[in-house]
Amino acid sequence: MLQVVRRILLALLLVALVAPASAAALLTPGRMVVDVAPVGALSVTFRSVVWSVGRSKRDCGHVRLWDTATRGLWTFGDRTIRGCADGPSGGFGIGQVATSGRRALWVTHIGGNITDYQLWTATPSRRSPRRLAFASEETGDPPPIVLGDGARDGVPYAVGATVTYVADSGARRFRTTLGSPVRLLTSGTGPGGARVLAALADGRVVLLSRTGSVVRSDDYEPGAVRAVALGLAGPLVQVGTVVTLGTPSSATTVSLPAGSVMLDYRQRAIVYRKGTQARLRQITTGADSLLQTFAIKPWQPMLLSTDSWGAGWAKSRTVSWRSGPLR
Repeated sequence: MLQVVRRILLALLLVALVAPASAAALLTPGRMVVDVAPVGALSVTFRSVVWSVGRSKRDCGHVRLWDTATRGLWTFGDRTIRGCADGPSGGFGIGQVATSGRRALWVTHIGGNITDYQLWTATPSRRSPRRLAFASEETGDPPPIVLGDGARDGVPYAVGATVTYVADSGARRFRTTLGSPVRLLTSGTGPGGARVLAALADGRVVLLSRTGSVVRSDDYEPGAVRAVALGLAGPLVQVGTVVTLGTPSSATTVSLPAGSVMLDYRQRAIVYRKGTQARLRQITTGADSLLQTFAIKPWQPMLLSTDSWGAGWAKSRTVSWRSGPLR
């Protein structure tokens, strides 16, 4: 009997030793903010986190900008959606957000058979929202306004086939038309001063310079590109489960598990979604680690965004931030 008790105690001790190590592998929060309603969209640039808040007793939805360095927290756009009490059949909300650090941008939508989309912007010093764009589309079709993740020098957005890059000051850095509607959009610091990467409806993936000129254009099958990201090593493009990094002539390819979607690129590693898990896969070694697990359905977005300064994520009403590397 004594020997059995010792074995049980030893097993419990091993569990106690292993559990903290497993928890330490997760991306743990350094700071948190709890909001009044669930978060619908989230993005990170530098040390700032921007997110949208769903319908609450006070409004149909609004946006919050959090400077994690100074702990400044601002609310914008509580009147940029009207009519949610009428129960629009096409739904409503704020499904896209981005920031350049001090400037927040967001896209509202509300509709029936036709959905209206509006792009707004505001800053802590100018909190009254300014509308940048308006467009309508049949409900269920791809949004006519696409907002890309921001960088410290600006945020890209597209209305149809026209891409605009807005500086943190609000000035327009460039505007260019690419000849096909934009489906995916992001920004970053790419090779040769490239700033914006756009995936188009006709299958092209176009890399733009800081002045809006086309640095390169690669052809894919229409609708084949699932995700894009931009880093110093070049564009990252996911088709199927394969992510291609670099130029077509000298590309590095990384295979993700079946059903996975790339979320971001950081530290020479791909941040991706696999079911309810956010994971990190090193490009050079293939080492793979768990970052966080989210209680979400397959059709719900995974609210996690990273920057070289840290990572932000949301679970229901709680927004978390952690500075430094992902692991």
